[in-house]
Amino acid sequence: MATVTVCFTMDSDRDRDLVRWMDGLTKGKRSWSIREVLRKGLGPGHGSVTLSDVYQVVKGLERRLQAGAVVTSPSSPDEWDEPPEAAAALESLARL
Repeated sequence: MATVTVCFTMDSDRDRDLVRWMDGLTKGKRSWSIREVLRKGLGPGHGSVTLSDVYQVVKGLERRLQAGAVVTSPSSPDEWDEPPEAAAALESLARL
């Protein structure tokens, strides 16, 4: 089995979240972690929630909060309107 090295560039401003994530990875797990995220990004049927999807939602919420939106939380998890695939995607991100 041959080893394949792939290089790519990132913009320090636009990709700040990715740069921070990669900087936080331990040297021994960096390649493994990147491969896992890429595989999960492909997902079954290629329609899975991605880290980019989650990031865009978070940025949208941030803009709404800055504009004065008020956030309340449900009194119990049973009241959450969270699609099962989104919950699974968030759980997998938490394990990274």
